Amino acid sequence: MISASTLNSELINKIAQDFAKATGLAVVVVNIHGDEISELFNFTPFCQLMRQHPQHSSRCRLSDRCGGLEASKSDEPCIYRCHAGLTDFSIPLVIAGHLVGFVLCGQVRLSHDVELVDILRVDECWRADPDLLNEFLNVPEVDYARVIASAELLKLIVENYLKKQLSFVMIKDNPTPVAVSRKPPLPHDSKMKKALRYIEAHLSEDLRLEEVASHVYLSPYYFSKLFKKYQGIGFNAWVTQQRMVNAKELLCHSDWSIASIARNLGFSQPSYFCKVFRQTYQVTPQVFRQQRKDTATPVPAYEIS
Repeated sequence: MISASTLNSELINKIAQDFAKATGLAVVVVNIHGDEISELFNFTPFCQLMRQHPQHSSRCRLSDRCGGLEASKSDEPCIYRCHAGLTDFSIPLVIAGHLVGFVLCGQVRLSHDVELVDILRVDECWRADPDLLNEFLNVPEVDYARVIASAELLKLIVENYLKKQLSFVMIKDNPTPVAVSRKPPLPHDSKMKKALRYIEAHLSEDLRLEEVASHVYLSPYYFSKLFKKYQGIGFNAWVTQQRMVNAKELLCHSDWSIASIARNLGFSQPSYFCKVFRQTYQVTPQVFRQQRKDTATPVPAYEIS
């Protein structure tokens, strides 16, 4: 299984550090959930403060995740505006056919206004903090052409070196496990783990049992029975369950519209997404989001001197 600990290698840190030094941009590698699996290189004081803030840090993490997912749709660099209004870009990290994370770079202001993808609604509440506002104004300005060139260069490095080296490292550093478990592994353990990773990485798509079964080289009939045996519920129920867990997170921590959330979780119709959400949690997505806002701890006000 490809895990965060596997990816948190000297190789990733070395490449990220070298790229940060060469371009002057901030660089971090995160997993598909937005959790950092590399060191933070060249991070601006503004972004460091934002990530240390109890309210803003969750939006930083969600911005990383959403930017990465947007890039993974086309498997191309995605240049976008983060929730704080800075420009970033993301490169999908796919190893052995699995989306395992994203390489994120940027943390700059553009010298000229350019229309970019807004991953999350730009949040202005942090401007009430004079320390954050002062550091934001110190964030370097760069030309958009430089951002594009940096994104293309990083894609070449990731595609032609990092992915290949990580695949090799994972094969080389995967020793035969010591038999410490009382239960011997079942014959299809590895196939089921591979199937679950595939499902997690493709929740935004129209996932079909036949497609996942083919991915792990099993017949749809046998895979269906095997899946229920391992997970305790059927394939479609499991996929729906995972989508609903992701839906709650996006409703809590993003400003995406209900339609956008539905689309990014593989629902072609927002009305059907709302129906499934209500069946799962006995409340509509709109009401759930409002309830969370009503019970959220208010962000302390800051005076600007």
